[in-house]
Amino acid sequence: MNIKNTVRSYIQRACSIRSLTLILIWVYMLDTLLQEYCVQAAAYGVRDAFAILPFVQADGYFLKVMLIGVLCFFSNAPFMNRNEMYVILRTGRRRWGRRNIGYIFVCSIVLAVLLAVISTLMILPAANFSNHWGNLYKTLALQSGTLVFPIVDEAMIRYTPVQLMGCIILIDSLAFSFMGMFLYTLSLYSNRILTYLLTIILIFLPTIEAFIPWSIVYYSPFSWINPQKWRYGTMLEYPNLTYIMTAYIFLLFLLVLAAQKKMDSVEWNETEE
Repeated sequence: MNIKNTVRSYIQRACSIRSLTLILIWVYMLDTLLQEYCVQAAAYGVRDAFAILPFVQADGYFLKVMLIGVLCFFSNAPFMNRNEMYVILRTGRRRWGRRNIGYIFVCSIVLAVLLAVISTLMILPAANFSNHWGNLYKTLALQSGTLVFPIVDEAMIRYTPVQLMGCIILIDSLAFSFMGMFLYTLSLYSNRILTYLLTIILIFLPTIEAFIPWSIVYYSPFSWINPQKWRYGTMLEYPNLTYIMTAYIFLLFLLVLAAQKKMDSVEWNETEE
């Protein structure tokens, strides 16, 4: 019964205008960015692998819009309203906190899978589901400027389409979880305006890197979802996937600990309408 109530609570929270806004933003952006790819596929009369999302995420503009959509989705953290006060009294603060953390992780996984599905649907007439890269991707990788986003040929050499899509879904899940936990934890310690401001700074940190004389890619969590900034072979200037996943898990562990520690003493001065 508790699991049933938890699932119902998750669905009620997720079904909101924030979710609709997020989906519409992603559909619009992906449809706009992938139109030229579909045109090129039609011109060559071929279909290629479904794993287009990792290459779209190599576009800095799309990354910012994508992450701002996730910020919008989790903008109601720490998920406090009048109805939740009864839940806290009935279950206790710690248990309520664990349920919030579970909600963030579950929603992050669902959002990452949803993003992958939307990207595949946008190119469905030009996609196949074989596990190898065809000539279209290889040709577009050589034709710089044909698409708005780059085709990362190092990723095609290192990974199959299924492997690359699996990696991007996993890393997106971790990145969205990090953002949700960052918003949730900081909202317990400070006001929401400051929390939003710090999150936006993290989102734009990869752009700021271009204007400073040293690399911060190892310390910029939202740089890690860009496949162009993964290490392939011996490129030590970029982190490898082991570093990225370990760093995300470590940061999430610290945020979970901080959130649960604060849960015993937090004062609810505001409620979400």
